[in-house]
Amino acid sequence: MLELDQEITLALNGSESIFWDNIMYTITSTWSWILVIITMLVIMFKNNDIREFVLILISLAIMILVADRLCSGLVKPMVARWRPTQDPQIMYMVDIVNGYRGGKFGFFSGHACNTFCMATFMSLLFRYRATSVVFYLWAATTTFSRIYLGVHYVGDILVGLVVGLFIGAAFYVIYDKLSERLGSSRVSSDKFTTTGYLITDLQAFLSIVLANYILIVLIAVAQGI
Repeated sequence: MLELDQEITLALNGSESIFWDNIMYTITSTWSWILVIITMLVIMFKNNDIREFVLILISLAIMILVADRLCSGLVKPMVARWRPTQDPQIMYMVDIVNGYRGGKFGFFSGHACNTFCMATFMSLLFRYRATSVVFYLWAATTTFSRIYLGVHYVGDILVGLVVGLFIGAAFYVIYDKLSERLGSSRVSSDKFTTTGYLITDLQAFLSIVLANYILIVLIAVAQGI
């Protein structure tokens, strides 16, 4: 299993393209998604009263903290599995981009866990098919960048993905129960999702995500010039 994991990872790692190197190096950065994050916060603020908005923020903050501490604080140092870029067996076969090697250990992937728990929570919160597809596309592209950059094995990603799905779903259930206790109301019409989000706001969010991907491509082109 470990040998197969190494082989698949090396097959997916890197390329001969500076363009794709720049794309993946940009995608993997949290800062490249700041416009999307801000838009998401604005939509949540606009479509909820202040108590509900604060509850969502607290739920997201605790969820990410739990996911991060579970991964980086507990499992990584306990399992102590080398990242491909740090693994003495294959580190010199791994394509490195901009000298980036990450930390020592990579099991399981914090990026995969965090992005998939966020994608799951937000998909359940918005309940709009198009945004759900985009959230999971974002999670998938971000986690694939970790394999491309050689800082995670495929196995690291798959375990992080599964853990992230579970954490995201669990925290949404907790949030939903607390929201009911607040007595939050849900608007029901063809202009809103079943959880009370204005569909036109979510469509605007989709446009921002598309624009952000285009911006990432433009950054990659500019860096390659």
